[in-house]
Amino acid sequence: MNSRFSLGVLLGALSCLGAAGAQAQEPKVVVMDFAGHGGATARAEVLRGLRDEVVFEKREAARKVLSSRRLELSSVAGRAAIAKELDLDYVVWGRVRGRGAAARAEIRIAGPQGRQITERDAGPPGQSKGNAKIQKAARAALSKAIQVAPPDRAEPVVATIIVEEIQVSLADDLPTEKPLAPSEESKPEKKSADPAPEKAKKPSASPEAIGPVFNIMAGAGGRTRQVEINVEDAAGDPGTRTYDSGIFLDIVFRLELRPWARSETKGLRGLALEADGDFGLGLETQVPGSAAKLDTKTWRVLGQLGYLHRLGKHEIGGLLGIGFDALKLETNGSLPSLEYLFLRVGPAYAYFFVERALFLRVDAGFRYAFSYGALEDTFGEATGFGFDAGLSLGGELDVGFSYRVRVSSEFFKPQFGELSGGLPPGLPAAAQGRDGTDLAINFNLMVGWSF
Repeated sequence: MNSRFSLGVLLGALSCLGAAGAQAQEPKVVVMDFAGHGGATARAEVLRGLRDEVVFEKREAARKVLSSRRLELSSVAGRAAIAKELDLDYVVWGRVRGRGAAARAEIRIAGPQGRQITERDAGPPGQSKGNAKIQKAARAALSKAIQVAPPDRAEPVVATIIVEEIQVSLADDLPTEKPLAPSEESKPEKKSADPAPEKAKKPSASPEAIGPVFNIMAGAGGRTRQVEINVEDAAGDPGTRTYDSGIFLDIVFRLELRPWARSETKGLRGLALEADGDFGLGLETQVPGSAAKLDTKTWRVLGQLGYLHRLGKHEIGGLLGIGFDALKLETNGSLPSLEYLFLRVGPAYAYFFVERALFLRVDAGFRYAFSYGALEDTFGEATGFGFDAGLSLGGELDVGFSYRVRVSSEFFKPQFGELSGGLPPGLPAAAQGRDGTDLAINFNLMVGWSF
């Protein structure tokens, strides 16, 4: 009787421990989008297949993680960020290949490190048999993932039961290794046969999770420049000095840096540093009524600091910077060289069609010039304002390649005060200025690399 009672206690304890262990090991999973035609159906069948096996996390929460850190699901870093921030055991995603009866859903599962563990395919989605096969394949993939990388969400349950005079120890995972010698068991570092959970060993953030986004690009395009300065001659009669460059080749550079784009501190992710530069090639200026050509050079630089906040597929913010725009003309009797040192401030907005792979960005800015260079010496003390606007279409691919197509314009409107002493100085082209306009239009294509 006593033996039967003890055996009953033992079996009951085994049942309780098995149930507790199963509950503790229930994986936490997010099922992301499935690309391709029929992807929504395939994802729905994966959810149905796993609903009794796992605890689901919302897909929208994972999307916010990717968006805030400027990462993609297709990258190991993106999946690792989702698993870390949402405390997941597995990330499930995939795609649908083919159409109709030949369509197959690829089901992929990654562990908390973001690396793919296993893959299954089944289908076609949308047909009753195909849907059942997808559900079965999802369960098989999960089972394989649990075998390869078991969830470590809880410590194994261990109990000790005394049956008559025999001590029996029960654990979720019975050790298969040879038992340690008594002398080894006394050592603190080898006392436990159960290793510490892998998640406890992870660093607080991987280098990929806090790394900056660094994008450098170069390219070429066309640029035009039209300048008109309204002046008064010695008799007070109005006149206009003009310059029209026509279209010339423009070599452009651009640097974008987000120092904390993948930081765990959300408030730092939007900080941005941007720099633009360009110079013209093959530009010549011909004096009206003469065959003589003037040596002409032009270049621009602009450095900016700002903040761009991500809201789903939108990014909005502003930038503040200092720039220099120069059009250097050989000494002549019509126009001096143009040199603007200016402060720029303005908003920026971007819309992401396909993550970072394809986006549209709009920029606008107000310009206040501190200095007008030789214009002031030639036409009088200068004040005024300027503005710019630009439209860009571009992207950054997972492999690192980046591209940008951009159309933009810059405009300055100087206004001139009285010349020193009231008379034009003895300089070529000197006259009393009234006001002027300076308009440039640009089109360029850039390619580069993003880190």
